[in-house]
Amino acid sequence: MGTPWLPYSRIIGVVAATASFVLGVLVSNHLVAPASIQTIASTSPAAAADSVTDAPDGAGVLSFPPSVRRLQINVGPNYDPLTPPEDDPSTGVLAVEAQLHVASDLRERVARAHPDRFFVISAALAGEAHVGFQSFHMYNNGGVSSSLASATANQSWAEAGSGARIGRGVEFVPVLTLGRLLKAIPPHVTIPLLKTDTQGFDFTIIKSADRAALRRVDRVMAEVYQNSTYYNLPDGVVNDLSEWVPHMERMGFQLTVPPHWNSGEGDAHFDRIGDP
Repeated sequence: MGTPWLPYSRIIGVVAATASFVLGVLVSNHLVAPASIQTIASTSPAAAADSVTDAPDGAGVLSFPPSVRRLQINVGPNYDPLTPPEDDPSTGVLAVEAQLHVASDLRERVARAHPDRFFVISAALAGEAHVGFQSFHMYNNGGVSSSLASATANQSWAEAGSGARIGRGVEFVPVLTLGRLLKAIPPHVTIPLLKTDTQGFDFTIIKSADRAALRRVDRVMAEVYQNSTYYNLPDGVVNDLSEWVPHMERMGFQLTVPPHWNSGEGDAHFDRIGDP
C-alpha cells in the first residue's frame, strides 16, 4: 500500500509551528541568538500581523490576536480538544498535541471552524530533565493512549493493530515544559483553565512550572492515577493523586473535584485559592 500523503498546506502549518517552538528552546539554552519568536499556527495571516506581544525583550513570545484575552490550554487533546466558548469571543484555546497527524487534523478541522481562536503547537510537554527530543509511543485507536513512556506488558490497547499504525508505532517529537510555555504566553492573557491528559506525565508537567507561573492559572484539570501500572514511567515520574494534593496546596490550589476512578485513572480538578 502506498504511503498516505497529507495536503502540503496542512504539513507546512504544523511543521512551522513545531520548528519555531523548538527554536524557543534553543534561545532559552543560549544555543541561538535571542529573537522575537512567533510560534502560533493560526488560520489568519492578518491576525498575525495585528497580534499583541508584550513579553520581555529577548524572550520567545506567542503572538495572539488582540481579541484573545483569555486562553484555555489543552495538553494532549488527541482528536477531542477543548473548543472556544461560543458566548465568549475573547477566549481562545491552545492545543498542545505531540502526534503530528493529530495536530495537523486539529489545525485543519478545528482551527478553521474557530478562526483566530484555536491554536495548535505540535510538541510534547514533560519535566525539565526530558526537554529536547524524545520517542513518542503510539497506542490504541487513533493514538488515544499514546505516551512518552512505553506501555507495560500485556496491555491489549498497546498490541499491534490496536491503532499504532504509523511506522513502527513511534514518532520523534520535541519536548518542552509547561514553565517555558507559560512564560511564552503574554502577561496580559489570562488562563482560566489548564487541562492535561498525557498518559502518566501530567504531574511531571505541572511540576515544571513554579508557583509564580502556575498562579496565572485559575483551574487545573488533570488525569491522575491510583496505583496505575499501564506505562513504564521513567525514574522520578509519578502521577498518583497522593503526590498531587500536597504539591498543589503548596502551589496555592485545592482539590475541588476528586477523581471518579476507572481502572486506576480519573480526572481531578484543582482550583486556585485567592488572587494570583
